[in-house]
Amino acid sequence: MTTADLSALADATATAVGGAVSVMDPQGYVVAYSSVPGQPIDDVRRDGILGKQVPARYMVHHIDPDFRRSSTVHVVDVAGALPRLAVAVSVDGEYLGSIWCIASGVGIRPPAPAAVAALMRAAAAAVPLLSARHHPADADNPRVRALLTDPEVVTTPGKRYAVLAAKVESPRAQKMLVQLAGLLQLTFGNAGDSGCIVDGNTVLLVVESDDERAFAAEAEEVRRRAETAFGAAVSFAIGGPDARPAIALKHAHWVLDAIETGAQTTTFEQNRVSVTLRRAGEALSEVSLALPAVERMLSCDASEGTEYAATVLALLAHESNVAAASASLYLHPNTFRYRLRRTKELFGLDLDDVDTRLLVWMSLRLTTGR
Repeated sequence: MTTADLSALADATATAVGGAVSVMDPQGYVVAYSSVPGQPIDDVRRDGILGKQVPARYMVHHIDPDFRRSSTVHVVDVAGALPRLAVAVSVDGEYLGSIWCIASGVGIRPPAPAAVAALMRAAAAAVPLLSARHHPADADNPRVRALLTDPEVVTTPGKRYAVLAAKVESPRAQKMLVQLAGLLQLTFGNAGDSGCIVDGNTVLLVVESDDERAFAAEAEEVRRRAETAFGAAVSFAIGGPDARPAIALKHAHWVLDAIETGAQTTTFEQNRVSVTLRRAGEALSEVSLALPAVERMLSCDASEGTEYAATVLALLAHESNVAAASASLYLHPNTFRYRLRRTKELFGLDLDDVDTRLLVWMSLRLTTGR
């Protein structure tokens, strides 16, 4: 399916009805529009075509559940815009998009039967064209998949890549992922080494980019529109930019696993510390804590109600400054020093050794969450 097919349909419908036509996808993005000369247009159409999407203030008409489920032509007449005829395009209960036609005077009288018939024919003709956008035969882009999965893939020298990983929380997530992939592809294109694939329960988008913050801001607009259209939580996480797309992908996955469902689009750089600690904690959880003394100390605290772990962690967090560490626990410095002596007597912790201090801090920080 090409955009030309939908554009030809839009032109034919505009000629039959007598008004400018736009074809929308489920997210309110303009995927085709008519170019018949002499037909009146308004700012809503101009903004929609220039921005490739329906202006936010008019999105409510596109996401109306009653409209999406209907099989009739609707008259939409809102302040600040020319009246329109609109018809949903669907098949087997799946909403594929809609067709909108500016038609003079339809807001004050029933639309002409000929116009209604033309739009109904257009909706039927649009089914295979819009369906192909939802279920593209070439959804698996070999080049994009190679960029994301093959560490040895050859890339253009000097190029850096950002990777977006996305998921949808819904019983219908798999179908929505395909739609989301199409939306991302439409927004960011597939020029150069850029493109989108569906990989299991995740959509992956790779783009050539040196500015992950600008990319994240644009992606956030897409995420919000997708949530509105799907009625489900959508999460975006971005890795990179990096000369190695596979590394950017790994970072994107780490962030996606760490953020809350439906959180605002975020990047690896914005979450580097928390993600690194999370990954380190996962690594430590796969083996017994390296220092048995730490395990014994935690066990003692749990069974006896002592606070040796909190004392040691406070000392390490305040870089061995006893005054600051004791104050953080509201303890007298002498009481604090006594607790430290007891940790060495009871558990054999040697906090004078720099490597031991590092391992103790990691163990306590990651197991207690303090």
